[in-house]
Parts: sequence; structure tokens; C-alpha cells
Amino acid sequence: MPLPWRPHERRAILDRYFALLPQAEEDPEASLQLSALSQKYVEGLPRLLLSRCPFTKFELRHSFDPYGLDGLWWNYHDPARPLRERIYTCQAITGAVTLVQPVEVFPFLAKPGPGIPYVLPHLLQAPDVLAVLSTLACGRHTAYCVAYYAPDERDGLNWPNDWGANERWAEGGNSPGGWYEAPDFEESWDFNLRPWLDSGKLLWIAPGDDRLELRSGSAGCPYLNLTGERRMQYVSGGQVWFGDELNEQDLEESAS
Repeated sequence: MPLPWRPHERRAILDRYFALLPQAEEDPEASLQLSALSQKYVEGLPRLLLSRCPFTKFELRHSFDPYGLDGLWWNYHDPARPLRERIYTCQAITGAVTLVQPVEVFPFLAKPGPGIPYVLPHLLQAPDVLAVLSTLACGRHTAYCVAYYAPDERDGLNWPNDWGANERWAEGGNSPGGWYEAPDFEESWDFNLRPWLDSGKLLWIAPGDDRLELRSGSAGCPYLNLTGERRMQYVSGGQVWFGDELNEQDLEESAS
């Protein structure tokens, strides 16, 4: 496996990619170069320890771009990521990002979630599903990861899109491996974490804990009473919109 790129290497890949992007539709050579740059970006993505399974206690190592939202990992319509990343008990990963202005300027749409962490009640109400909340840096921003676990690969629940993407990677159960479009369930986001923490359905990892120790209960939990945006954040072209203020076509045109 290639070593992760360094920040200056990442910057060079992205600068070249963004410069070539306007030419891609009419220039086959530019399109080929874009594909090669995207692959180079994916191969150099850090695989970070994001979470821990509460059933097996296995660590979840997953790709993530810790340097900012301008990374192709965050391209909502064409996320540049490896396949088959989740351990078999991890059924879904969602998240939130507390943004710090000014946001990065990039020519695609990013949907990193709301500004503070939330859970999906329809998943945690299932008897064999637990979630784990953790945090990590994304450039100047603070990112919150919520990973959902079940003891076995399973169908029958409406799992959300992968964090920051318009699809989810699914395999196991009755589904062949591949990308599937799923909703983000924005209308059911629950930001009141205390009941889920105290019921044991939501576990948490303290910020900066490299051991990924799973903690339970609301006592001492640093993720309670956070203030921030509770609508979906749309980021493009150095600007941020919320909810339905603009449609996605308008947002993408504003970045070009």
C-alpha cells in the first residue's frame, strides 16, 4: 500500500486537478489526467483510526482527509475514496463538521453534514444496533464521526448514505457489493444525545484518545450541549449555504 501523501503533495495534486477540471469535457487528455490524479489522491489518503466496534472491539480504520474540505474525499457527487473500507460489523458512517470561516475554495459541492453531531433514531431503535461517536480534525474544522454497528452484516434497515457522499457502499446480507443511493434522513436527525447515551445505545470516544476507549453514559461526555448549525451544510466555491436556501445545481454553478 502506498504511503500517505504529505500535505504539500496533497496540495499539488488538488491544484493540478482543479486547474484541469474546466478542460475535461472537451479534452480527452485532460480527462485522463484527472482520472490519474484522482487515483493518486485516493492511494495517498490517510487511513485513520476513526472508531471501535462495541461488539467485536475491533478498531475501525477508514480513509479520511484530515487537511480540509477541499480534498476530493468530500466531493459529494464523485467522492474519491477506496472501496470496502468498513469492518463487517460497521453498517454505516455518518457525521457532522463544525465549520470555521473562511472555508476552503474548491470547484465541487461538499455536504459534510450539520455543524454538531446527531443520531438517526430509526437505526438505534433496532435491538441489535449501536452507534459510536468520535471526533477528529479536518483542517481548521472539527469533524464528528458517528459509526453504526450491528453484530452481523444485515439487510432490512434503511441505512444512510456514506458520510459526505450521495451513495453508500453496501455488501453482505442479500445485497451484492456496490454503490447504492440512499437518503440522508435529514428530517429525522436527533441532536438530543443524552437519552441515547444513557440508554447505552450511543457510546463515545473522548477527543484525542488514540486508544479508542469506548465510554458509556452522559456523565462527562464532551459531546453534550454543543452549539452549532442543525441544518445540512452545503459548501462550494468558498461559501456556505444551509438547508434549502439554494438547490444543488445553483451551488455547483457558483463554484465554477
